Amino acid sequence: MPEDIGGSPARTLRIGLGPLTARQARVKAELLAALARIRFEQIRTARMQDCQSDDDGGDVSPEMAAAEVKGYLMAMKSLLEGAPPPTPPHQEPGFAGIRGLVALNRELAKGSEGNPLIVDNAEMLKAQSIARIRETVDLVQGIRKMAPQPCPDDIPATLTADPGTTPVRPPDAAKPFSGDLPLKQTTVLVQGAAVSDREQASPVRIHRDENGKIIPAFRLDRRRVARKPSDLPPLSEVAEEYFAAREVKLGEGHKDIKTARMRLGIFLDLIGDHPVDTYTAADLQAYIALMTHWPAQDRHRPSDKSPREILAANADLRFKPLKRSALEDGYVTTARSIIRYKMTEYEYPDPFLNARLNYPETAAPKQSTEPLSSEQKSRIFRTGVEGGLLDEAILPLLGDLTGRRLGLLVHLQGSDVREKYPGVFVAQTSGIVLTADGVWRRVPIKTDQSTTFFILHDFLREIGFVDWALAKGQTSLFPELTHLADPSKSASSYMQRLFKKAGVQGNGREVFHSLRGGHIDFLRDAKVDSRDRRLQAGHKIENEHDLYGFRAITEDRAFEIAHATLDRRVDYSMFRSLDFERLAQGKRTRGRRPKPGGQR
Repeated sequence: MPEDIGGSPARTLRIGLGPLTARQARVKAELLAALARIRFEQIRTARMQDCQSDDDGGDVSPEMAAAEVKGYLMAMKSLLEGAPPPTPPHQEPGFAGIRGLVALNRELAKGSEGNPLIVDNAEMLKAQSIARIRETVDLVQGIRKMAPQPCPDDIPATLTADPGTTPVRPPDAAKPFSGDLPLKQTTVLVQGAAVSDREQASPVRIHRDENGKIIPAFRLDRRRVARKPSDLPPLSEVAEEYFAAREVKLGEGHKDIKTARMRLGIFLDLIGDHPVDTYTAADLQAYIALMTHWPAQDRHRPSDKSPREILAANADLRFKPLKRSALEDGYVTTARSIIRYKMTEYEYPDPFLNARLNYPETAAPKQSTEPLSSEQKSRIFRTGVEGGLLDEAILPLLGDLTGRRLGLLVHLQGSDVREKYPGVFVAQTSGIVLTADGVWRRVPIKTDQSTTFFILHDFLREIGFVDWALAKGQTSLFPELTHLADPSKSASSYMQRLFKKAGVQGNGREVFHSLRGGHIDFLRDAKVDSRDRRLQAGHKIENEHDLYGFRAITEDRAFEIAHATLDRRVDYSMFRSLDFERLAQGKRTRGRRPKPGGQR
Protein backbone atom coordinates (compact mmCIF):
# COMPACT_ATOMS: atom_id res chain seq x y z
CA MET A 1 0.00 0.00 0.00
CA PRO A 2 1.22 3.58 -0.67
CA GLU A 3 2.56 5.32 2.42
CA ASP A 4 0.25 8.32 2.03
CA ILE A 5 -2.78 6.12 2.74
CA GLY A 6 -1.24 4.18 5.59
CA GLY A 7 1.04 1.74 3.82
CA SER A 8 4.37 0.49 5.11
CA PRO A 9 6.87 -2.27 4.28
CA ALA A 10 5.39 -4.33 7.10
CA ARG A 11 1.83 -3.93 5.84
CA THR A 12 1.74 -6.18 2.77
CA LEU A 13 -1.52 -7.47 1.33
CA ARG A 14 -1.31 -11.14 0.43
CA ILE A 15 -4.05 -13.01 -1.45
CA GLY A 16 -3.79 -16.69 -2.31
CA LEU A 17 -4.54 -17.50 -5.94
CA GLY A 18 -4.84 -21.25 -5.45
CA PRO A 19 -3.14 -23.94 -7.54
CA LEU A 20 -2.41 -22.39 -10.96
CA THR A 21 0.21 -22.65 -13.64
CA ALA A 22 2.89 -19.96 -13.61
CA ARG A 23 1.34 -18.24 -16.61
CA GLN A 24 -2.16 -18.28 -15.13
CA ALA A 25 -0.89 -16.96 -11.81
CA ARG A 26 1.05 -14.15 -13.53
CA VAL A 27 -1.99 -13.00 -15.52
CA LYS A 28 -4.29 -13.04 -12.51
CA ALA A 29 -1.70 -11.29 -10.31
CA GLU A 30 -1.27 -8.50 -12.87
CA LEU A 31 -5.03 -7.98 -13.06
CA LEU A 32 -5.37 -7.79 -9.29
CA ALA A 33 -2.38 -5.43 -9.07
CA ALA A 34 -4.02 -3.05 -11.54
CA LEU A 35 -7.28 -3.19 -9.61
CA ALA A 36 -5.37 -2.52 -6.38
CA ARG A 37 -3.75 0.62 -7.83
CA ILE A 38 -7.16 1.88 -8.96
CA ARG A 39 -8.54 1.26 -5.48
CA PHE A 40 -5.61 3.04 -3.85
CA GLU A 41 -6.27 6.09 -6.03
CA GLN A 42 -9.95 6.01 -5.11
CA ILE A 43 -9.09 5.96 -1.40
CA ARG A 44 -6.62 8.83 -1.88
CA THR A 45 -9.21 10.92 -3.76
CA ALA A 46 -11.90 10.19 -1.18
CA ARG A 47 -9.61 11.31 1.65
CA MET A 48 -8.84 14.58 -0.11
CA GLN A 49 -12.55 15.26 -0.57
CA ASP A 50 -13.27 14.36 3.06
CA CYS A 51 -10.57 16.75 4.26
CA GLN A 52 -12.07 19.60 2.19
CA SER A 53 -15.68 18.98 3.27
CA ASP A 54 -15.33 17.87 6.89
CA ASP A 55 -12.21 18.69 8.85
CA ASP A 56 -13.54 16.99 12.01
CA GLY A 57 -14.33 13.63 10.40
CA GLY A 58 -10.93 12.07 11.11
CA ASP A 59 -8.87 9.80 8.84
CA VAL A 60 -9.58 6.13 8.34
CA SER A 61 -6.99 4.05 10.17
CA PRO A 62 -4.34 2.25 8.07
CA GLU A 63 -5.66 -1.08 9.34
CA MET A 64 -9.18 -0.27 8.14
CA ALA A 65 -7.85 0.88 4.76
CA ALA A 66 -5.84 -2.33 4.37
CA ALA A 67 -8.86 -4.44 5.32
CA GLU A 68 -11.02 -2.53 2.84
CA VAL A 69 -8.58 -3.02 -0.03
CA LYS A 70 -8.06 -6.69 0.75
CA GLY A 71 -11.81 -7.30 0.89
CA TYR A 72 -12.21 -5.51 -2.43
CA LEU A 73 -9.46 -7.60 -4.04
CA MET A 74 -10.91 -10.83 -2.66
CA ALA A 75 -14.26 -9.89 -4.19
CA MET A 76 -12.59 -9.11 -7.53
CA LYS A 77 -10.72 -12.43 -7.36
CA SER A 78 -14.04 -14.26 -6.91
CA LEU A 79 -15.47 -12.43 -9.91
CA LEU A 80 -12.45 -13.35 -12.04
CA GLU A 81 -12.80 -17.01 -11.06
CA GLY A 82 -16.52 -17.12 -11.82
CA ALA A 83 -17.95 -18.21 -15.14
CA PRO A 84 -18.89 -15.41 -17.56
CA PRO A 85 -22.62 -14.62 -17.67
CA PRO A 86 -24.56 -16.43 -20.38
CA THR A 87 -25.55 -14.61 -23.53
CA PRO A 88 -29.20 -13.41 -23.31
CA PRO A 89 -31.37 -15.52 -25.63
CA HIS A 90 -32.52 -12.50 -27.66
CA GLN A 91 -28.88 -11.58 -28.42
CA GLU A 92 -27.80 -15.03 -29.59
CA PRO A 93 -28.84 -14.50 -33.26
CA GLY A 94 -26.85 -11.25 -33.39
CA PHE A 95 -23.68 -12.84 -32.04
CA ALA A 96 -24.11 -15.77 -34.42
CA GLY A 97 -24.42 -13.32 -37.31
CA ILE A 98 -21.27 -11.46 -36.26
CA ARG A 99 -19.33 -14.73 -36.00
CA GLY A 100 -20.58 -15.66 -39.46
CA LEU A 101 -19.38 -12.37 -40.97
CA VAL A 102 -15.97 -12.70 -39.30
CA ALA A 103 -15.53 -16.26 -40.58
CA LEU A 104 -16.65 -15.20 -44.06
CA ASN A 105 -14.18 -12.28 -44.22
CA ARG A 106 -11.35 -14.57 -43.10
CA GLU A 107 -12.02 -16.91 -46.01
CA LEU A 108 -12.33 -14.04 -48.50
CA ALA A 109 -9.04 -12.56 -47.25
CA LYS A 110 -7.25 -15.79 -48.20
CA GLY A 111 -7.89 -15.07 -51.87
CA SER A 112 -7.36 -18.08 -54.08
CA GLU A 113 -6.60 -20.27 -51.05
CA GLY A 114 -10.03 -19.66 -49.54
CA ASN A 115 -12.61 -22.42 -49.24
CA PRO A 116 -14.37 -22.41 -52.65
CA LEU A 117 -17.64 -23.54 -51.09
CA ILE A 118 -17.68 -20.42 -48.92
CA VAL A 119 -16.22 -18.02 -51.50
CA ASP A 120 -18.72 -19.01 -54.21
CA ASN A 121 -21.64 -18.46 -51.83
CA ALA A 122 -20.28 -15.37 -50.11
CA GLU A 123 -23.24 -13.11 -50.91
CA MET A 124 -25.77 -15.61 -49.64
CA LEU A 125 -23.81 -16.24 -46.43
CA LYS A 126 -23.41 -12.51 -45.92
CA ALA A 127 -27.14 -11.96 -46.30
CA GLN A 128 -27.89 -14.75 -43.81
CA SER A 129 -25.53 -13.29 -41.21
CA ILE A 130 -26.95 -9.78 -41.62
CA ALA A 131 -30.47 -11.18 -41.28
CA ARG A 132 -29.53 -12.79 -37.94
CA ILE A 133 -28.09 -9.49 -36.71
CA ARG A 134 -31.26 -7.67 -37.74
CA GLU A 135 -33.28 -10.28 -35.87
CA THR A 136 -31.60 -9.27 -32.62
CA VAL A 137 -31.96 -5.57 -33.43
CA ASP A 138 -35.68 -6.03 -34.03
CA LEU A 139 -36.09 -7.85 -30.72
CA VAL A 140 -34.24 -5.15 -28.81
CA GLN A 141 -36.34 -2.42 -30.41
CA GLY A 142 -39.52 -4.27 -29.57
CA ILE A 143 -40.49 -4.99 -33.17
CA ARG A 144 -42.36 -8.26 -33.34
CA LYS A 145 -43.91 -10.05 -36.23
CA MET A 146 -47.58 -10.70 -35.68
CA ALA A 147 -48.80 -14.27 -35.73
CA PRO A 148 -51.33 -15.29 -38.41
CA GLN A 149 -54.89 -14.58 -37.39
CA PRO A 150 -56.95 -17.67 -36.57
CA CYS A 151 -60.31 -18.49 -38.00
CA PRO A 152 -63.08 -16.88 -35.93
CA ASP A 153 -64.84 -20.21 -35.52
CA ASP A 154 -61.78 -21.67 -33.81
CA ILE A 155 -61.58 -19.02 -31.07
CA PRO A 156 -63.23 -20.08 -27.79
CA ALA A 157 -65.79 -17.58 -26.55
CA THR A 158 -64.22 -17.49 -23.10
CA LEU A 159 -60.99 -16.19 -24.62
CA THR A 160 -62.39 -13.67 -27.11
CA ALA A 161 -64.13 -11.91 -24.24
CA ASP A 162 -60.78 -10.48 -23.09
CA PRO A 163 -59.86 -7.50 -25.27
CA GLY A 164 -56.29 -7.44 -23.91
CA THR A 165 -55.28 -10.68 -25.59
CA THR A 166 -55.35 -12.06 -29.11
CA PRO A 167 -55.84 -15.85 -29.03
CA VAL A 168 -54.45 -17.99 -31.82
CA ARG A 169 -54.66 -21.66 -32.58
CA PRO A 170 -51.89 -23.65 -30.93
CA PRO A 171 -49.45 -25.14 -33.42
CA ASP A 172 -48.67 -28.84 -33.38
CA ALA A 173 -45.49 -28.09 -31.48
CA ALA A 174 -47.48 -26.86 -28.49
CA LYS A 175 -49.72 -29.88 -28.07
CA PRO A 176 -50.10 -31.11 -24.51
CA PHE A 177 -49.13 -34.57 -23.35
CA SER A 178 -51.38 -37.24 -24.81
CA GLY A 179 -51.75 -40.96 -24.79
CA ASP A 180 -50.36 -42.79 -21.79
CA LEU A 181 -49.72 -39.66 -19.73
CA PRO A 182 -52.49 -37.16 -20.56
CA LEU A 183 -52.37 -33.51 -19.54
CA LYS A 184 -54.73 -30.61 -20.09
CA GLN A 185 -55.29 -29.08 -23.52
CA THR A 186 -53.55 -25.79 -24.11
CA THR A 187 -54.20 -22.55 -25.95
CA VAL A 188 -51.38 -20.20 -26.88
CA LEU A 189 -52.06 -16.52 -26.17
CA VAL A 190 -50.06 -13.76 -27.83
CA GLN A 191 -50.13 -10.60 -25.73
CA GLY A 192 -51.62 -7.58 -27.49
CA ALA A 193 -51.14 -3.86 -27.04
CA ALA A 194 -51.61 -4.02 -23.27
CA VAL A 195 -48.19 -5.59 -22.67
CA SER A 196 -44.90 -3.77 -22.30
CA ASP A 197 -42.17 -3.55 -24.92
CA ARG A 198 -40.01 -5.84 -22.79
CA GLU A 199 -42.70 -8.52 -22.78
CA GLN A 200 -43.17 -8.12 -26.54
CA ALA A 201 -39.48 -8.73 -27.12
CA SER A 202 -39.42 -11.87 -24.97
CA PRO A 203 -39.11 -15.13 -26.94
CA VAL A 204 -40.96 -17.06 -24.21
CA ARG A 205 -44.32 -18.54 -25.22
CA ILE A 206 -47.13 -18.63 -22.69
CA HIS A 207 -49.45 -21.63 -22.77
CA ARG A 208 -52.93 -21.54 -21.22
CA ASP A 209 -55.71 -24.06 -20.75
CA GLU A 210 -59.34 -23.67 -21.76
CA ASN A 211 -59.98 -21.59 -18.63
CA GLY A 212 -57.19 -19.15 -19.37
CA LYS A 213 -54.86 -20.45 -16.65
CA ILE A 214 -51.16 -20.68 -17.42
CA ILE A 215 -49.86 -24.20 -17.88
CA PRO A 216 -46.29 -24.65 -16.62
CA ALA A 217 -43.83 -25.35 -19.41
CA PHE A 218 -42.80 -28.68 -17.90
CA ARG A 219 -46.43 -29.90 -18.07
CA LEU A 220 -46.48 -29.65 -21.85
CA ASP A 221 -45.57 -32.50 -24.15
CA ARG A 222 -41.92 -31.55 -24.58
CA ARG A 223 -41.69 -33.71 -27.70
CA ARG A 224 -43.89 -31.24 -29.60
CA VAL A 225 -43.21 -27.90 -27.93
CA ALA A 226 -42.05 -25.23 -30.41
CA ARG A 227 -38.33 -24.54 -30.11
CA LYS A 228 -36.02 -21.88 -31.47
CA PRO A 229 -34.53 -22.40 -34.95
CA SER A 230 -31.20 -24.21 -34.86
CA ASP A 231 -28.71 -25.65 -37.32
CA LEU A 232 -26.98 -27.80 -34.71
CA PRO A 233 -27.26 -31.60 -34.70
CA PRO A 234 -29.88 -33.36 -32.57
CA LEU A 235 -29.10 -34.69 -29.13
CA SER A 236 -28.91 -38.30 -30.35
CA GLU A 237 -25.98 -37.47 -32.67
CA VAL A 238 -24.15 -35.51 -29.98
CA ALA A 239 -24.68 -38.47 -27.66
CA GLU A 240 -22.84 -40.78 -30.04
CA GLU A 241 -19.79 -38.51 -29.90
CA TYR A 242 -20.10 -38.38 -26.11
CA PHE A 243 -20.24 -42.16 -25.79
CA ALA A 244 -17.37 -42.60 -28.24
CA ALA A 245 -15.21 -40.35 -26.06
CA ARG A 246 -16.27 -42.28 -22.97
CA GLU A 247 -15.34 -45.56 -24.64
CA VAL A 248 -11.82 -44.25 -25.22
CA LYS A 249 -11.51 -43.70 -21.47
CA LEU A 250 -13.47 -46.65 -20.07
CA GLY A 251 -13.25 -49.18 -22.87
CA GLU A 252 -15.81 -50.44 -25.36
CA GLY A 253 -18.76 -52.21 -23.78
CA HIS A 254 -18.19 -50.78 -20.31
CA LYS A 255 -21.22 -51.19 -18.07
CA ASP A 256 -21.34 -47.49 -17.20
CA ILE A 257 -21.67 -46.61 -20.90
CA LYS A 258 -24.42 -49.18 -21.37
CA THR A 259 -26.29 -47.72 -18.40
CA ALA A 260 -25.88 -44.17 -19.71
CA ARG A 261 -27.20 -45.22 -23.14
CA MET A 262 -30.26 -46.76 -21.53
CA ARG A 263 -30.95 -43.64 -19.47
CA LEU A 264 -30.53 -41.28 -22.42
CA GLY A 265 -32.85 -43.48 -24.47
CA ILE A 266 -35.56 -42.92 -21.87
CA PHE A 267 -34.95 -39.16 -21.99
CA LEU A 268 -35.24 -39.09 -25.78
CA ASP A 269 -38.44 -41.13 -25.66
CA LEU A 270 -40.08 -38.85 -23.09
CA ILE A 271 -38.72 -35.42 -24.08
CA GLY A 272 -37.86 -35.90 -27.75
CA ASP A 273 -34.75 -35.69 -29.93
CA HIS A 274 -34.22 -31.98 -30.64
CA PRO A 275 -31.26 -29.80 -31.68
CA VAL A 276 -28.84 -29.90 -28.79
CA ASP A 277 -28.96 -26.15 -28.11
CA THR A 278 -32.76 -25.98 -27.84
CA TYR A 279 -33.21 -27.81 -24.55
CA THR A 280 -34.15 -25.81 -21.45
CA ALA A 281 -34.57 -26.37 -17.74
CA ALA A 282 -38.26 -27.09 -18.41
CA ASP A 283 -37.18 -30.24 -20.28
CA LEU A 284 -35.31 -31.53 -17.25
CA GLN A 285 -38.20 -30.65 -14.94
CA ALA A 286 -40.63 -32.46 -17.25
CA TYR A 287 -38.29 -35.46 -17.29
CA ILE A 288 -38.23 -35.51 -13.48
CA ALA A 289 -42.02 -35.20 -13.29
CA LEU A 290 -42.53 -38.11 -15.67
CA MET A 291 -39.90 -40.29 -13.97
CA THR A 292 -41.83 -40.03 -10.69
CA HIS A 293 -43.39 -43.41 -11.50
CA TRP A 294 -40.31 -45.15 -12.92
CA PRO A 295 -39.85 -48.49 -11.09
CA ALA A 296 -36.59 -48.84 -9.20
CA GLN A 297 -36.06 -52.53 -9.98
CA ASP A 298 -35.31 -53.95 -13.42
CA ARG A 299 -37.81 -56.78 -13.12
CA HIS A 300 -40.64 -54.24 -13.02
CA ARG A 301 -39.57 -52.75 -16.38
CA PRO A 302 -40.58 -55.26 -19.10
CA SER A 303 -38.22 -55.14 -22.07
CA ASP A 304 -41.15 -55.36 -24.50
CA LYS A 305 -42.74 -52.18 -23.11
CA SER A 306 -41.89 -48.59 -24.01
CA PRO A 307 -40.87 -46.14 -21.27
CA ARG A 308 -44.29 -44.47 -21.44
CA GLU A 309 -46.05 -47.80 -21.09
CA ILE A 310 -43.89 -48.69 -18.09
CA LEU A 311 -44.66 -45.33 -16.47
CA ALA A 312 -48.38 -45.68 -17.15
CA ALA A 313 -48.41 -49.19 -15.66
CA ASN A 314 -46.88 -47.87 -12.44
CA ALA A 315 -49.01 -44.73 -12.19
CA ASP A 316 -50.45 -46.08 -8.92
CA LEU A 317 -46.89 -46.62 -7.56
CA ARG A 318 -47.50 -50.27 -6.78
CA PHE A 319 -43.81 -50.77 -7.52
CA LYS A 320 -41.22 -48.85 -5.53
CA PRO A 321 -40.01 -45.77 -7.46
CA LEU A 322 -36.46 -44.51 -7.85
CA LYS A 323 -34.60 -43.01 -4.92
CA ARG A 324 -33.60 -39.36 -5.09
CA SER A 325 -29.91 -40.18 -5.59
CA ALA A 326 -30.62 -42.57 -8.48
CA LEU A 327 -32.96 -40.12 -10.18
CA GLU A 328 -30.79 -37.04 -9.67
CA ASP A 329 -27.27 -38.43 -9.92
CA GLY A 330 -28.10 -41.08 -12.50
CA TYR A 331 -30.91 -40.31 -14.93
CA VAL A 332 -30.98 -36.49 -14.77
CA THR A 333 -27.21 -36.05 -14.64
CA THR A 334 -26.74 -38.26 -17.71
CA ALA A 335 -29.09 -36.13 -19.82
CA ARG A 336 -27.69 -32.89 -18.46
CA SER A 337 -24.06 -33.89 -19.14
CA ILE A 338 -24.69 -34.95 -22.74
CA ILE A 339 -26.68 -31.80 -23.55
CA ARG A 340 -23.80 -29.71 -22.21
CA TYR A 341 -21.13 -31.79 -23.94
CA LYS A 342 -20.73 -29.59 -27.05
CA MET A 343 -21.22 -26.18 -25.40
CA THR A 344 -17.67 -25.01 -26.08
CA GLU A 345 -17.35 -26.40 -29.61
CA TYR A 346 -20.79 -25.26 -30.81
CA GLU A 347 -20.75 -22.04 -28.76
CA TYR A 348 -24.16 -22.27 -27.12
CA PRO A 349 -24.84 -21.20 -23.52
CA ASP A 350 -25.46 -23.53 -20.61
CA PRO A 351 -29.23 -24.12 -20.75
CA PHE A 352 -29.36 -25.20 -17.12
CA LEU A 353 -27.36 -22.39 -15.53
CA ASN A 354 -28.94 -21.41 -12.18
CA ALA A 355 -31.83 -23.82 -12.83
CA ARG A 356 -33.69 -24.99 -9.74
CA LEU A 357 -35.22 -28.42 -10.16
CA ASN A 358 -37.90 -29.93 -7.94
CA TYR A 359 -37.96 -33.63 -7.15
CA PRO A 360 -41.02 -35.65 -6.09
CA GLU A 361 -41.49 -36.55 -2.45
CA THR A 362 -41.81 -40.20 -3.46
CA ALA A 363 -38.11 -40.14 -4.42
CA ALA A 364 -36.68 -41.30 -1.11
CA PRO A 365 -33.64 -39.32 0.08
CA LYS A 366 -30.24 -40.93 0.03
CA GLN A 367 -29.55 -43.03 3.11
CA SER A 368 -26.38 -42.35 5.03
CA THR A 369 -24.36 -45.33 6.18
CA GLU A 370 -24.21 -45.98 9.90
CA PRO A 371 -21.28 -47.25 11.98
CA LEU A 372 -20.94 -50.89 12.95
CA SER A 373 -20.66 -51.88 16.58
CA SER A 374 -17.69 -53.88 17.82
CA GLU A 375 -19.96 -56.88 18.33
CA GLN A 376 -21.29 -56.61 14.75
CA LYS A 377 -17.75 -56.47 13.35
CA SER A 378 -16.79 -59.57 15.33
CA ARG A 379 -19.80 -61.48 13.98
CA ILE A 380 -19.03 -60.45 10.40
CA PHE A 381 -15.38 -61.50 10.73
CA ARG A 382 -16.30 -64.82 12.31
CA THR A 383 -19.00 -65.61 9.75
CA GLY A 384 -16.65 -64.73 6.88
CA VAL A 385 -13.87 -67.02 8.12
CA GLU A 386 -16.29 -69.87 8.74
CA GLY A 387 -17.55 -69.59 5.14
CA GLY A 388 -14.27 -70.95 3.79
CA LEU A 389 -13.91 -68.38 0.99
CA LEU A 390 -10.98 -65.97 0.83
CA ASP A 391 -12.97 -62.91 -0.23
CA GLU A 392 -15.54 -63.32 2.55
CA ALA A 393 -12.80 -63.89 5.12
CA ILE A 394 -10.37 -61.11 4.15
CA LEU A 395 -12.26 -58.30 2.39
CA PRO A 396 -14.14 -57.19 5.54
CA LEU A 397 -10.83 -57.16 7.44
CA LEU A 398 -9.12 -55.14 4.70
CA GLY A 399 -12.00 -52.68 4.66
CA ASP A 400 -11.77 -52.30 8.43
CA LEU A 401 -7.97 -51.86 8.55
CA THR A 402 -7.40 -49.77 5.39
CA GLY A 403 -10.57 -47.74 4.86
CA ARG A 404 -10.42 -48.25 1.09
CA ARG A 405 -13.39 -48.87 -1.22
CA LEU A 406 -14.50 -52.40 -1.99
CA GLY A 407 -14.03 -52.01 -5.77
CA LEU A 408 -10.35 -51.20 -5.33
CA LEU A 409 -9.65 -53.95 -2.78
CA VAL A 410 -11.18 -56.61 -5.05
CA HIS A 411 -8.66 -55.85 -7.82
CA LEU A 412 -5.51 -55.92 -5.67
CA GLN A 413 -2.62 -58.03 -6.95
CA GLY A 414 0.38 -59.36 -5.09
CA SER A 415 2.65 -56.90 -6.87
CA ASP A 416 0.62 -54.01 -5.43
CA VAL A 417 1.98 -54.78 -1.95
CA ARG A 418 5.44 -53.56 -0.97
CA GLU A 419 7.49 -52.40 2.01
CA LYS A 420 7.45 -48.62 1.68
CA TYR A 421 9.26 -47.78 4.93
CA PRO A 422 11.15 -50.06 7.34
CA GLY A 423 8.50 -52.15 9.04
CA VAL A 424 5.64 -50.47 7.14
CA PHE A 425 3.91 -52.22 4.25
CA VAL A 426 1.61 -50.45 1.82
CA ALA A 427 -0.62 -51.33 -1.13
CA GLN A 428 -1.02 -49.27 -4.27
CA THR A 429 -2.73 -49.87 -7.60
CA SER A 430 -1.79 -48.09 -10.79
CA GLY A 431 -5.41 -48.08 -11.90
CA ILE A 432 -5.03 -50.79 -14.56
CA VAL A 433 -4.33 -54.50 -14.08
CA LEU A 434 -3.56 -57.47 -16.32
CA THR A 435 -6.26 -60.11 -15.92
CA ALA A 436 -5.75 -63.87 -16.01
CA ASP A 437 -6.97 -64.02 -19.62
CA GLY A 438 -4.25 -61.59 -20.70
CA VAL A 439 -6.44 -58.49 -20.99
CA TRP A 440 -5.64 -55.18 -19.32
CA ARG A 441 -8.59 -53.99 -17.25
CA ARG A 442 -9.26 -50.66 -15.61
CA VAL A 443 -9.58 -50.83 -11.82
CA PRO A 444 -12.91 -49.18 -10.88
CA ILE A 445 -11.36 -46.40 -8.83
CA LYS A 446 -13.58 -43.42 -8.05
CA THR A 447 -10.97 -40.66 -8.14
CA ASP A 448 -7.31 -40.24 -9.05
CA GLN A 449 -6.57 -39.95 -5.33
CA SER A 450 -7.47 -43.63 -5.04
CA THR A 451 -4.24 -44.51 -6.86
CA THR A 452 -2.08 -43.27 -3.97
CA PHE A 453 -0.60 -45.88 -1.65
CA PHE A 454 -2.35 -46.75 1.60
CA ILE A 455 -0.95 -48.22 4.79
CA LEU A 456 -1.50 -51.87 5.66
CA HIS A 457 -1.92 -52.26 9.40
CA ASP A 458 0.80 -54.36 11.01
CA PHE A 459 -1.84 -56.88 12.09
CA LEU A 460 -2.01 -58.01 8.44
CA ARG A 461 1.70 -58.81 8.61
CA GLU A 462 1.29 -60.63 11.92
CA ILE A 463 -1.33 -63.03 10.55
CA GLY A 464 0.77 -63.78 7.45
CA PHE A 465 -1.41 -62.01 4.89
CA VAL A 466 1.35 -59.65 3.73
CA ASP A 467 3.85 -62.47 3.09
CA TRP A 468 1.21 -64.51 1.26
CA ALA A 469 0.24 -61.50 -0.89
CA LEU A 470 3.87 -60.73 -1.78
CA ALA A 471 4.31 -64.31 -2.97
CA LYS A 472 1.37 -63.98 -5.40
CA GLY A 473 3.33 -61.63 -7.66
CA GLN A 474 1.39 -60.41 -10.70
CA THR A 475 -1.68 -62.54 -9.98
CA SER A 476 -4.90 -61.37 -8.38
CA LEU A 477 -5.41 -61.82 -4.66
CA PHE A 478 -9.09 -62.62 -5.25
CA PRO A 479 -9.26 -64.61 -8.53
CA GLU A 480 -12.66 -66.03 -7.58
CA LEU A 481 -14.05 -62.51 -8.03
CA THR A 482 -11.89 -61.01 -10.78
CA HIS A 483 -12.82 -63.70 -13.30
CA LEU A 484 -16.46 -62.53 -13.13
CA ALA A 485 -17.97 -60.08 -15.62
CA ASP A 486 -18.38 -57.34 -12.99
CA PRO A 487 -16.13 -58.11 -10.00
CA SER A 488 -17.05 -55.01 -8.00
CA LYS A 489 -20.80 -55.48 -8.34
CA SER A 490 -20.56 -59.19 -7.54
CA ALA A 491 -18.37 -58.50 -4.51
CA SER A 492 -20.89 -55.96 -3.25
CA SER A 493 -23.68 -58.55 -3.51
CA TYR A 494 -21.58 -61.17 -1.73
CA MET A 495 -20.77 -58.76 1.08
CA GLN A 496 -24.46 -57.91 1.52
CA ARG A 497 -25.24 -61.61 1.85
CA LEU A 498 -22.38 -62.04 4.32
CA PHE A 499 -23.62 -59.16 6.48
CA LYS A 500 -27.14 -60.56 6.40
CA LYS A 501 -25.89 -64.02 7.35
CA ALA A 502 -24.01 -62.46 10.27
CA GLY A 503 -27.23 -60.86 11.49
CA VAL A 504 -26.34 -57.34 10.38
CA GLN A 505 -29.39 -56.00 8.56
CA GLY A 506 -29.42 -52.22 9.02
CA ASN A 507 -31.99 -51.58 6.24
CA GLY A 508 -29.25 -50.55 3.84
CA ARG A 509 -27.45 -48.35 6.36
CA GLU A 510 -25.04 -50.89 7.88
CA VAL A 511 -23.08 -52.05 4.85
CA PHE A 512 -19.51 -52.71 3.75
CA HIS A 513 -19.00 -48.96 3.31
CA SER A 514 -19.57 -48.65 7.07
CA LEU A 515 -16.16 -50.30 7.54
CA ARG A 516 -14.60 -47.47 5.52
CA GLY A 517 -16.25 -44.84 7.69
CA GLY A 518 -15.28 -46.78 10.79
CA HIS A 519 -11.61 -46.76 9.77
CA ILE A 520 -11.67 -42.99 9.30
CA ASP A 521 -13.13 -42.61 12.79
CA PHE A 522 -10.48 -45.04 14.07
CA LEU A 523 -7.74 -42.80 12.65
CA ARG A 524 -9.41 -39.71 14.10
CA ASP A 525 -9.52 -41.32 17.56
CA ALA A 526 -5.84 -42.24 17.13
CA LYS A 527 -5.06 -38.50 16.64
CA VAL A 528 -3.91 -39.00 13.04
CA ASP A 529 -3.63 -35.70 11.18
CA SER A 530 -6.62 -34.84 8.95
CA ARG A 531 -4.40 -34.62 5.85
CA ASP A 532 -3.03 -38.12 6.45
CA ARG A 533 -6.54 -39.43 7.11
CA ARG A 534 -7.65 -38.18 3.71
CA LEU A 535 -4.61 -39.68 2.00
CA GLN A 536 -5.15 -43.03 3.71
CA ALA A 537 -8.82 -43.12 2.67
CA GLY A 538 -8.09 -41.97 -0.89
CA HIS A 539 -9.95 -38.69 -0.52
CA LYS A 540 -9.08 -35.47 -2.31
CA ILE A 541 -7.03 -32.90 -0.38
CA GLU A 542 -9.07 -29.71 -0.34
CA ASN A 543 -7.13 -27.42 1.98
CA GLU A 544 -4.86 -25.16 -0.08
CA HIS A 545 -2.08 -25.34 2.50
CA ASP A 546 -2.12 -29.16 2.47
CA LEU A 547 -1.48 -29.21 -1.29
CA TYR A 548 2.14 -28.24 -0.71
CA GLY A 549 4.76 -30.91 -0.05
CA PHE A 550 4.52 -34.61 -0.92
CA ARG A 551 1.00 -35.82 -1.56
CA ALA A 552 1.72 -39.02 0.29
CA ILE A 553 1.95 -40.18 3.90
CA THR A 554 5.40 -39.62 5.39
CA GLU A 555 7.38 -42.28 7.25
CA ASP A 556 6.57 -41.08 10.78
CA ARG A 557 2.84 -40.79 10.09
CA ALA A 558 2.83 -44.13 8.23
CA PHE A 559 4.40 -45.85 11.23
CA GLU A 560 1.72 -44.38 13.50
CA ILE A 561 -1.08 -45.69 11.28
CA ALA A 562 0.49 -49.13 10.81
CA HIS A 563 0.96 -49.66 14.54
CA ALA A 564 -2.17 -47.95 15.87
CA THR A 565 -3.78 -49.93 18.69
CA LEU A 566 -6.77 -51.93 17.47
CA ASP A 567 -10.13 -51.80 19.21
CA ARG A 568 -9.90 -54.37 22.01
CA ARG A 569 -13.67 -54.86 21.92
CA VAL A 570 -13.44 -56.36 18.41
CA ASP A 571 -12.46 -60.03 18.19
CA TYR A 572 -9.66 -60.48 15.64
CA SER A 573 -8.44 -63.82 16.99
CA MET A 574 -10.01 -65.92 14.20
CA PHE A 575 -7.51 -64.46 11.69
CA ARG A 576 -4.35 -65.66 13.47
CA SER A 577 -4.51 -69.24 12.21
CA LEU A 578 -5.71 -68.87 8.63
CA ASP A 579 -4.33 -70.84 5.69
CA PHE A 580 -4.65 -68.21 2.95
CA GLU A 581 -3.65 -70.52 0.12
CA ARG A 582 -6.34 -73.02 1.08
CA LEU A 583 -8.91 -70.25 1.35
CA ALA A 584 -7.93 -69.00 -2.11
CA GLN A 585 -8.67 -72.45 -3.57
CA GLY A 586 -12.25 -72.35 -2.29
CA LYS A 587 -14.92 -72.16 -4.97
CA ARG A 588 -18.27 -70.46 -4.65
CA THR A 589 -20.97 -72.94 -5.72
CA ARG A 590 -24.73 -73.01 -5.54
CA GLY A 591 -26.32 -75.05 -2.82
CA ARG A 592 -23.77 -76.52 -0.41
CA ARG A 593 -21.01 -74.20 0.71
CA PRO A 594 -17.38 -75.37 0.96
CA LYS A 595 -16.37 -76.80 4.29
CA PRO A 596 -14.57 -74.40 6.62
CA GLY A 597 -11.02 -75.38 5.74
CA GLY A 598 -9.17 -72.12 6.09
CA GLN A 599 -7.88 -72.83 9.61
CA ARG A 600 -4.39 -74.22 9.97
